[in-house]
Amino acid sequence: MLPGQYQFKTESREFMEIISGKLHLKLKNDDYWKLISDSMGFITPKNSSFKVNVLELVNYTCSDFDN
Repeated sequence: MLPGQYQFKTESREFMEIISGKLHLKLKNDDYWKLISDSMGFITPKNSSFKVNVLELVNYTCSDFDN
């Protein structure tokens, strides 16, 4: 993911693992941003949204879960 600001919507629960890079994360109901970097990950609830502010090039994987 290139540096910049993005907003995503989720239909299923997702796990995103950051392989390399650095971003700020704000989940839909959070009041604050969290710093996420190399080898960290986060879970997003289904039917939700989240924002990221990519600080440096991010390589990541994303896994969707039905439950």
